[in-house]
Order: sequence, then C-alpha cells, then structure tokens
Amino acid sequence: MNTNIIKKIILVLVVATLLTIGLTGCGVGIIISTPGTVVVTVDGPGTYDIYMDTVYKGTIDAHDQLKITNVPAGSYYFEANGDSYGWFDSGWWNYYYGDINQTTYNGKTNHVAIPVNLFYYPYYY
Repeated sequence: MNTNIIKKIILVLVVATLLTIGLTGCGVGIIISTPGTVVVTVDGPGTYDIYMDTVYKGTIDAHDQLKITNVPAGSYYFEANGDSYGWFDSGWWNYYYGDINQTTYNGKTNHVAIPVNLFYYPYYY
C-alpha cells in the first residue's frame, strides 16, 4: 500500500478519536454513593433515647453526642425521649421530648440538634 494512504487512514482515525473524546468527554461518568454519618445532640437536661424514623439508635446524656454511621442521603425524622423527673403532688409526671425532620447528605458528617421541651402528663397510681 502507498504510504500516503496509510498516513491518511491514521490521520482520519486520530481525528475521529479526538472528536469522539471531545464530544462525549474523556471518561465514563460513574457516580458512587457513599453513605454519610449523622451526629445527634440534644439541648436539654437529663438522658435521652434517640430514634431515627422510629428506630431506636441509642441513649445519650444532654452533653454527649450520638454518632450514627452508614446513613444514606434522605430526609429523616429524629426523636429524643428524655428520662422522667418524678411526679408532682398534683399527680403529673414530667419529662423532656423533642423531634425534628432533617435531610442528610451522602459522604458528609450531618449534624442534627434536637430541640426539647418539658412536658407534663397525668400519672395514675
């Protein structure tokens, strides 16, 4: 074969390759979803049972943090059920409770601060 024809074929292949890379990108777009971590805190006195979408995740004191790992991105419902502080002479029991909806993101440490309030309910003995 003529060397000019071989050079033209190689040139056409190189140009076609460069156009293909230029028009489509130089790599395959693969997205890898890495779960995130959620760090839960509670601003209130006492000890709290922590729930994420009604599933118990652990117990923490008011000044501690609860670390939940391998959490996929999404919106979650967090609850903090505080310990009881005894009953009043009027027959009411008091405890702290709080909840919050929060969105978490993949590959990040997501902080969730659950606000709590004091609640009273009748104690029957």
